[in-house]
Amino acid sequence: MSASPAGRPAGGAASAEALCACGNLFAGVSPSGPPAPSARLEACGLCGTRVLLPVPSEESLHAFYGDDYYGTGPSKFVGPVERCRDLLHASRARRVHRLGGGRRLRVLDIGCGSGRFLAAMADRGHACEGTELTAHSGRRAASIPGVRVHVGPLAEASFPEGAFDMITLWHVLEHLRDPAASLRRCRRWLARDGWLVAAVPNTASWQARLFRAHWFHLDTPRHLFHFTPASLATALQQAGFTAPRVRHLSWEHNPYGVLQSALNALGFRRDALFDTLKGSGGPGLGPLAAAAAAVLAPPAVAFALGEALFGRGGTIEAVARTAPA
Repeated sequence: MSASPAGRPAGGAASAEALCACGNLFAGVSPSGPPAPSARLEACGLCGTRVLLPVPSEESLHAFYGDDYYGTGPSKFVGPVERCRDLLHASRARRVHRLGGGRRLRVLDIGCGSGRFLAAMADRGHACEGTELTAHSGRRAASIPGVRVHVGPLAEASFPEGAFDMITLWHVLEHLRDPAASLRRCRRWLARDGWLVAAVPNTASWQARLFRAHWFHLDTPRHLFHFTPASLATALQQAGFTAPRVRHLSWEHNPYGVLQSALNALGFRRDALFDTLKGSGGPGLGPLAAAAAAVLAPPAVAFALGEALFGRGGTIEAVARTAPA
């Protein structure tokens, strides 16, 4: 049951509620234990963000963030893939560096993962900090010289107001149980005219519409919120940011999203290529799936370029500034 436009639960009072990223309320969705087979994506009546309901309990979600998700070795992916990701993180850092006009920035990367983006920013002279939920998930970033990692839930972080010039969330917002509160915290932690960069999967993309339940970036139940460009802009503005500038092409996520989704739709083991690239063991990709991946890779790149050209790319990278209070 979605909330009314006024932001109160539709159909009368409810004992439990969940917040959309724009601050709207959903009724009757108390934490349900393990994600149920009947879980569904419900569209917010105000902004159009799709929310996974019933809301899984925090404890039940921990099982979906184990060693097979983060990887157990010194890097998350096998060597050649990790080196390509380093190049992409360096390109990401160059874009963020240009946003600041080349001056030294105080940067916070929420959900910093491997820390390679922060390492590239530190190489450019910026003061870099990151957050991760657990010491296990943040162990790689914590080993990088010049990068300080804060461990624990974001709601328990206690940075001073105006502590940062730049806050980034690279494919993190969709995982957070209360993205509206998280964005408001970011607003407080940013200095005047500070920058926020948030990247999320685009549920209005051509690949999402084409592959539907087979879409790689759907990733339920880890992805609790599913954004469109308009709904992400609404969430940012409700939290005190300016209307964002949006970019739709991500070489790291878009072509791969098409390729893996196509393999899923063809009936191969779900996300088998992704597991193989992580070197996580298991049955592997298999010769037939490997051949299909080789054939589909060039069209996947062309498809990703086309959807981005028409503003329907598989990801959204939004850049916003703190709005006047």
